[in-house]
Amino acid sequence: MVMVADSQVHVWGDEAPGRPWIAGGQERLRHMGHLPSLGPDYLVGKMDEGGVQRAVLVPPTWDQDRIDVALEAHRRFPDRFRVMTRIPVNKPDEAREMLRGLRKEPGVAGVRLTFSFETERDWIHDGTADWFWPYAEEHDIPVMMLVPHGKDKVARIAEKHPKLRLSIDHMGILGNTTDDKVAPYVEATAALARFPNVTVKLSNIPSFSTAKYPFANVMPYVQQLVQAFGAQRCFWGTDLSRMLGKYGVDYTAGVALVTDHMPFLSEREKALVLGEALCTWLRWD
Repeated sequence: MVMVADSQVHVWGDEAPGRPWIAGGQERLRHMGHLPSLGPDYLVGKMDEGGVQRAVLVPPTWDQDRIDVALEAHRRFPDRFRVMTRIPVNKPDEAREMLRGLRKEPGVAGVRLTFSFETERDWIHDGTADWFWPYAEEHDIPVMMLVPHGKDKVARIAEKHPKLRLSIDHMGILGNTTDDKVAPYVEATAALARFPNVTVKLSNIPSFSTAKYPFANVMPYVQQLVQAFGAQRCFWGTDLSRMLGKYGVDYTAGVALVTDHMPFLSEREKALVLGEALCTWLRWD
């Protein structure tokens, strides 16, 4: 039986007086095409429908990076979920204290950083995040990174910290980039394959194509990354709240995108991409 594990799903709580979202949260959801809400029970139901055994939960930025919903999801479904936490990487002391506590949480698998929003984009370049890379390497913390720009800096980090486990989100492509415009981003991501400690998430694929399912015009770029990294360093993922909300791609269609529409993958490679490689990288038995 193939282990199917989604490398990225958001879950979050509803906006409420005691749980205000950051400014623009609702507008961001509408603009990006996410579902208005996505909780663990709904997610497990969708996973069961599509034959998905596991998922990595990533806290969304509009919920102030809170992970309480994700942690509760893991406590209720410990075999189904792991959590990649957000940290205030621009506040090293606060972040270290947070990580000391979270390392005691069995559901927390690692850290997810974003270097794509205007307020955070330069943090990978200007020294703000420099404290974190040796810390994550020392404590063996897997790191998922949304980093459409700055692949040269990622290369220097990977080379300097060879035991640091890094994964590039969404194939390293800038959001709202479609069709052949993704080429330079994919090329820059593929160049990182020379570092054995770098992996890539083949996630959010429908958003990078203006074609209809199965998004054949972007499959050569997916193939380029698989050929560069090898299937053992490629992780299938959906970003399901957006795939269901804007593109109507559920888990059944998402899994079939790999099993039926990536002919460049062998059966063994499909098993790796669909979940085995991700679980090995996270050391999720």
